[in-house]
Amino acid sequence: MGSPERKGFIESVVEYLWDTRSKVYLQLQLTDVVEWKKKDNWCEAPAKTIVATDVGDDNKLQNDLQEKKRFLAVYPQVKLELEQQIRKLHALADKIDKVHRDCTITQVVAKSTGAVSGVLTILGLALAPVTAGLSLGLSATGLGLGAAAAVTSVSTSLVEKVITAKEEAKASQLVPTSKDKEEVIKEVLEESTPRLVSVYKNSFQNLEDIKKNIDAIKLAKANSHLKTNAKRLITTGKVSAQTTKKVEKAFGGTALAMSKGARIMGAATAGLSLLMDVVNLVEDTKHLHEGAKTESAAKLRQQAQDLEQKLQELIRVHDSLTK
Repeated sequence: MGSPERKGFIESVVEYLWDTRSKVYLQLQLTDVVEWKKKDNWCEAPAKTIVATDVGDDNKLQNDLQEKKRFLAVYPQVKLELEQQIRKLHALADKIDKVHRDCTITQVVAKSTGAVSGVLTILGLALAPVTAGLSLGLSATGLGLGAAAAVTSVSTSLVEKVITAKEEAKASQLVPTSKDKEEVIKEVLEESTPRLVSVYKNSFQNLEDIKKNIDAIKLAKANSHLKTNAKRLITTGKVSAQTTKKVEKAFGGTALAMSKGARIMGAATAGLSLLMDVVNLVEDTKHLHEGAKTESAAKLRQQAQDLEQKLQELIRVHDSLTK
């Protein structure tokens, strides 16, 4: 783009050239003065009038000719730089849309995984009274998939916002805006940090629960009598207090140590999460089908369109002055 002085000069020229009234006035003055001097009767005017008018019009004509010369001198560079800005804005908009589309695909996969996690969690709770091993295995798998889906979803959202902020900052160097890259990224991080902390805390908790289910699977295989007591406890609740303590100590934190009410509540919570994942999955899939366009990219394309209109105006003025 050249030195700061050069850039400032070009911006000043563009500002002047974008003033339609100045351009029209310049063209009319050049045309009217030349045509008036071609008339045969201008020399028949009184001498004082001729001298005064002639001197004033000559000065105006000289000024107008200088303006025209200045315009024609800077026009090629201004036109080139406007064309470059337009191309760069379109390229940045395309990149933002591509990043958004890729991140949306990742979100679809994550939410699909989250939905599978919900199904497995519900099955694990439902099958606990029937089969201990399968129930614990489903619960462990569901927890693992849920943790992975949550981390992927939040991380993908953060990555998209940061990349979009950087691309918008590049665009602001082409078309000045009130946005500051560092401030925007800071806002993104501040907005995303609570979600990240929450997700990672839940992920660590899920890891603990997964470990409990895996240990419970091993214990159930090694101690069939304890497994039978656990199934009797969650099915009928009719076991001794001592047996209840042993079951809770061995299988605490898993479906084999939950009451019927706790399992129903857990299934309801998992069902609500599953419903939200399915709704979001449908919305993201529809968004992808429609092209996955972003508001940020649309704004950049609008800025490019505004520059294109101004460029066309410059071209029209240039053509009128060079005919």
